[in-house]
Amino acid sequence: MLLLLYTFPLSILVTNTSFAACFFLTPQVGRIADRGAEFVSAKEWMRICFELLELLKANKKAIRRAAVSTFGYIAKAIGPQDVLHTLLNNLKVQDRQMRVCTTVAVAIVAETCGPFTVLPALMNEYRVPEVNIQNGVLKALSFMFEYIGEMGKDYIYAVTPLLEDALMDRDAVHRQTGCACVKHLALGVAGLGCEDALIHLLNYVWPNIFEDSPHVINATCDAIEGLMVALGPNVILAYTIQGLYHPARKVREIYWKIYNMLYMYAADSLVLGYPLIEDENENTYARTTLELFI
Repeated sequence: MLLLLYTFPLSILVTNTSFAACFFLTPQVGRIADRGAEFVSAKEWMRICFELLELLKANKKAIRRAAVSTFGYIAKAIGPQDVLHTLLNNLKVQDRQMRVCTTVAVAIVAETCGPFTVLPALMNEYRVPEVNIQNGVLKALSFMFEYIGEMGKDYIYAVTPLLEDALMDRDAVHRQTGCACVKHLALGVAGLGCEDALIHLLNYVWPNIFEDSPHVINATCDAIEGLMVALGPNVILAYTIQGLYHPARKVREIYWKIYNMLYMYAADSLVLGYPLIEDENENTYARTTLELFI
């Protein structure tokens, strides 16, 4: 494979218009970056990065996936900063598919080189007052926390103010993507002692249960499910009980939906959270069997 390096520039490999050629050669470029990066100059690797951006627009998902993983290998070879600069500039384009693939590539760079190399640039990019860029940053954070898992505990306090801003934004897509970030973050740090930040984020997630958009509702419910895993179902139950018997039907519906979700996933754990109701003259509400504990 290294003979290719001396016959013609690597960038020719990834500019081939044939599906089969792109499908088989793009992973080879990634392998060269992984095992023989020193045989190619950094300038050539940067040229390949720009060519790979075009492959993010490919019709076939397999080619897009190969291009994204190759970014990770190149970032490992020449350092994340130059690759990241190229990718963050790509968030400004109008094509949604390219932006989504770019955010996945940013997340893979974070996983390969460490989140601390990517997070400062991402958070700085979020300050640009443009919807596409901010949505791209939030989506990149969502994928990043999905990939890094438990490592998220070192970064949860750094990104909490950014997620606060996203979850309070007027744009519904901002809040939707912010909820997706919270879900992956909560699932990654479950049981690692970050409950204070998660409860803080839950207070920002919760008002979105009254949204009209089904996409935002689904993202909010997913975030609440993730927080249920990290915080325990009884914390969510304390938020839920207040609205189960609300006068408005729309309020009752969503609260019962969340309660049913809790009941399906953690019915046995909810026993501890049920309120104690005192007996009346003719009615006995106490269930002594449920009050037994070891």
